[in-house]
Amino acid sequence: MHLVLDVMDKEPSLRVIWGGAVALGLIGYAAVRFRRWLVLPALAVIAIAVWTQLGDLFDPRVGAAIMRDAGLWYVGQACAAAALAVIVCLLGLAPKHAA
Repeated sequence: MHLVLDVMDKEPSLRVIWGGAVALGLIGYAAVRFRRWLVLPALAVIAIAVWTQLGDLFDPRVGAAIMRDAGLWYVGQACAAAALAVIVCLLGLAPKHAA
């Protein structure tokens, strides 16, 4: 008899993933606009958050179970949210316009 485990009840929902990505991106953007050197700590925080929330996708067994339960859509959305957080943070490096 095989033990069937539902892995998606332990994974964050897409709403939580997108909300966290937007929040981290905007906080990183504000920090980088304040001091340019804060881009490195902001990107490090984003990387740690992405790894802790989505690190299970890279596990051979758990990742396969997530793909089976949630599908490719969940993985694509999670990666797109992580990319959004990085892009919004890096937008803070754009030069400020003189008024």
